[in-house]
Amino acid sequence: MNVFTYAKRVALTAAITLLVLAAFYLLARHAHFFLLVFAGILLAALFCGITNWLQARLHVSRGLGLLISAFLVFGVLGGLFWLVAPRVSSQFDELGAAVPEGLGYLKERLGQYAWAKKLVAEIPVSVNGLMPAQKATLSRFIGIFSSTLDVLADLVVIIVTALFFASEPKLYTKGVVRLFPVRNRTRVMEVLNKCYEALKMWLVGMLSAMTIVGVSTAIGYSLIGLPVPFALAVIAFLLAFIPNIGPWLAGVPAVLIGLTVGPQMALYTVLVYGGVQLIETYWITPIIFQKTVDLPPALLLFFQVLLGTLAGALGLLLAAPILAVILVLVEELYVQDVLEKEPLDAAEERASHKPVGKTKGV
Repeated sequence: MNVFTYAKRVALTAAITLLVLAAFYLLARHAHFFLLVFAGILLAALFCGITNWLQARLHVSRGLGLLISAFLVFGVLGGLFWLVAPRVSSQFDELGAAVPEGLGYLKERLGQYAWAKKLVAEIPVSVNGLMPAQKATLSRFIGIFSSTLDVLADLVVIIVTALFFASEPKLYTKGVVRLFPVRNRTRVMEVLNKCYEALKMWLVGMLSAMTIVGVSTAIGYSLIGLPVPFALAVIAFLLAFIPNIGPWLAGVPAVLIGLTVGPQMALYTVLVYGGVQLIETYWITPIIFQKTVDLPPALLLFFQVLLGTLAGALGLLLAAPILAVILVLVEELYVQDVLEKEPLDAAEERASHKPVGKTKGV
């Protein structure tokens, strides 16, 4: 390797490092905006996958395929909500009453031990204990109203962004590609396509895993006689979207509900939920995600903590798909194109950098 090749690789590595640092700086300053855009891209990947399949199978136009895919996605969500909402809503009311009872039982049992008395003093005896008694109702109402408006506004932005991206994906990908030199545009388009495939397959795999976790949890809780099994299964289904952290969060209310029945029921709950998570982690997830990006658990956990610190719940929610895209970019642009790229021999390198002289007679 001569001096020119070495200097070129060092400069490229430094440029990539600076770009990564600049990206983290912008993410820290405007994290919520970028996460909303990425959430729109993630949803657009789902719409594009369904639309492309409809175009290939039914030979429909892009607009009609996107319309059908949007109706399918929102129709399935609306249908599931219509089917399970009546039963689950009543169970959530019971859940809200039972969780404080479980906390009280836990506080009573731990209070028997000297080492746990300080911890017990910090456990609220009711949900209302989580906030001061004065102005609790007004503060709760204002907080719920403000949070609801924020969530609805974010959902509208995400859905509209996804529909725009999915309606004309080539318009946006070509716009990104044109920012690069002509000689690199084919490679950039190839990397963008791989990022799209990674997002699409990750999302399909995650939705499949979430469904399996939700259904199996509902069946297991029902078999052991745990109260409000469907509400707890919905919580497990939703929190399964957050790897590493979500399953632990979903297990806490289930164990508290089990404690309201008795220690034996809490033990059965731990065994059922732990069995579901073991099967999902070591059998279902490897099968589903074998064709997608392999996310190292420790790296994913650190990245979740980082985005959760920078952007809160939305960052924690989108940490896994963002990391999947980052790993694809690092693998394609740095590992393959820099570290593993075969260097040109001396003759080819001199020819590629030989200055073009003036043509005689011009």
